Amino acid sequence: MKVGDLVKHPAGVENVCKETYAMGLVLDVCAASSGFKRQVKVKWHRKQSYLLYYEDQLEVVSEAR
Repeated sequence: MKVGDLVKHPAGVENVCKETYAMGLVLDVCAASSGFKRQVKVKWHRKQSYLLYYEDQLEVVSEAR
């Protein structure tokens, strides 16, 4: 996963607004520290700020070139 990728919540995730969280843009990828997974900052449609996720919590829809 890298900056500019389009992502979504993987299939089967419940309790999220399907319209808002249908597609998000990766703004930053934070380096993993010892024993932790990499995190990504995602800007979702209709949200004013970004949210932070672990990489394995998201599915890439389209990779940035």
